[in-house]
Amino acid sequence: MNNSPFIPSKLVVFALVAIVTVFGWTSIASASGAFISSLGNDRILEFEPDDGEFFRVFADNGPLQGPEGTLFDRNENIYVSSCGNDSVLYYDGGFGGLISIIIPSGSGGLICPTSLLFASNGDLLVSSFDTDEVLRYDADTGDFIGVFVSAGSGGLDGPSDMKYGLNRNLYVTSELSNEVIEYDRNTGAFIRVVVSAGSGGLDSPSALFFQETDSLFVASSGTDEILQYSASDGTFLGAFVSAGSGGLDDPQCIDFSFDGTGNMFVCSFETDEVLQYSRFTGAFLGVFVPPGNGTLDGPTYIAFKDKAGSGSSSSCSIASAGMSTKAAIPALILFAPILFVAVRRMARS
Repeated sequence: MNNSPFIPSKLVVFALVAIVTVFGWTSIASASGAFISSLGNDRILEFEPDDGEFFRVFADNGPLQGPEGTLFDRNENIYVSSCGNDSVLYYDGGFGGLISIIIPSGSGGLICPTSLLFASNGDLLVSSFDTDEVLRYDADTGDFIGVFVSAGSGGLDGPSDMKYGLNRNLYVTSELSNEVIEYDRNTGAFIRVVVSAGSGGLDSPSALFFQETDSLFVASSGTDEILQYSASDGTFLGAFVSAGSGGLDDPQCIDFSFDGTGNMFVCSFETDEVLQYSRFTGAFLGVFVPPGNGTLDGPTYIAFKDKAGSGSSSSCSIASAGMSTKAAIPALILFAPILFVAVRRMARS
């Protein structure tokens, strides 16, 4: 008599197929992607990071009104500033479902949130465009903690983008005063005006980005350029991307790709596209997302999930092995039935 435990073959098959399905969907959820805020139709759109091919509408309307900045946490979920209703939303970074309105409308005096960053202690920093300040919230609960950069500190007028500089201090574009201002990373205290008003022709700075070569790039939306400054003292170094290069019209975001090329990506707001430029010379390389592709309407921000999730624990996935989102789907479709048949035959034998 065989005393070994008996497990029904259907149960074995079901369990293994479930494992494959969960693994596949986890892989898709953790795969890389380029997420772009589409202000004109209240959407967050996802594109393939290697070729700009449209993948899906990640978030659409509902409580999302006037999307601006986005920020991934270490779980690869995503915060989105909703300028149109003065709130910040929190989405599942894989499947796109709304988890919560983590910062309710007007909390702490928030009016038209734009850029999002984590503070040095893990709190969530939100630039409040219409009140000229940077506010601090609990990143887990959304509870208002206090004012990080006080209203108008250092001349701040219309904060549109925030980044940490090479010295780890906080740099903020002051769009309405045509400046870039530096604040202490821990206290939010004003340190200095790094780029003075109108330096190099700067007009309505909407975004900024640092590179390790002492370079500070600033999007001059009023002149359709990307201007380059010394990160250490703010000296104007020239127009890195010349006015209107490649059709650039009202640049609203700057980022560098997740892969080894590190080329520059710029949102061209008025032409509804994302353009790509050489990281070395600023020369136009081509269109990353064509005009209106995937219903893109007024791009304001781009974030690469591969970069954002580099510190996450999602290492055992198709994505981490180099497979993109669109490549993971056919692999899952092909693999699951094959495994199903193989396991079923084994169970019958």
